[in-house]
Amino acid sequence: MTTASACVTPGMGVDLRQGALLMLAAVSTFAFLDSFAKLSGRHVGVFDVVWMRFLVQFALGAVIFNPVAHPEAWRVNRKGPQILRSLIQIGATGLNFAALGYLQISQTLSIQFSTPIFVTILSIVILGEQVGRHRWTGIVIGLCGVLIVTRPGLGGFHWAYLLCLASVVIGSGYNILTRMLSTTESASSMLLMMAGIPALLLAPLAPFLWQTPPDAATWALLVCTGCFGTLGHYLTIQAHRLAPASFLAPFQYFQFLVALALGYLIFGHVPDVFTYLGALTVMASGAYIWRRERIVARRAGADPTNPMAGDTP
Repeated sequence: MTTASACVTPGMGVDLRQGALLMLAAVSTFAFLDSFAKLSGRHVGVFDVVWMRFLVQFALGAVIFNPVAHPEAWRVNRKGPQILRSLIQIGATGLNFAALGYLQISQTLSIQFSTPIFVTILSIVILGEQVGRHRWTGIVIGLCGVLIVTRPGLGGFHWAYLLCLASVVIGSGYNILTRMLSTTESASSMLLMMAGIPALLLAPLAPFLWQTPPDAATWALLVCTGCFGTLGHYLTIQAHRLAPASFLAPFQYFQFLVALALGYLIFGHVPDVFTYLGALTVMASGAYIWRRERIVARRAGADPTNPMAGDTP
């Protein structure tokens, strides 16, 4: 599950229907990204998948947001937090792709949907936000959903769930930094930095960790992983230009349905009842936390078109 930090662009007007369609297309694209990353991981190492995902995404992003037409995309006001955000993305992506090598996409996505829970917890610790009993209730329910999916001690637990959980916890820091940077950085600059810094930092490791893809099909899978990442982020930005994040947030759960379909069609995976039950519990928790944060933001008089005004990323 991936988020963006764009907001409704002044002067463009609000188009909820178009924004919703773009958001549905974005999360569907991210489901394809996970599927192609899992397929690629059958033939090459995690390093190949992660590096190519960022390398291709940065190359395409540099074309879309070229410095001639979009000079603001290359303007970075807070370099330190931007770099830290990119480093976090490397860890979160690598752990998630590693987990995909052992788990079904629906299982990893069920855990990824717990991101709002850990973002809320980190918001308390890092940002000093006040959380009432309603959101604490949502956090507890969400954690119960994670336990239903993983079933520790009940024979259904796989150690790769720990990789996925670590990815979520680390990725929550990414979301916190996105909140902090949204007031000073453009969405396009954060997109370029998020892909460019990892592509650059991982390059020196290539001589030691790179595994040459065995055939053209594997090369195509790796390139497509980066393409889907670029397209997903681009569609997310476009969606947030037309509709407020508070409206778009619930549409992210459509990704689970697409992941179920792709998991069955590509890998023949049929999730068990615990995955469905746990995923529904986690999604209900995330929706409840999102709703409570919207209520809090409304009472505080926050701008409803600001994606960081009480929204859970």
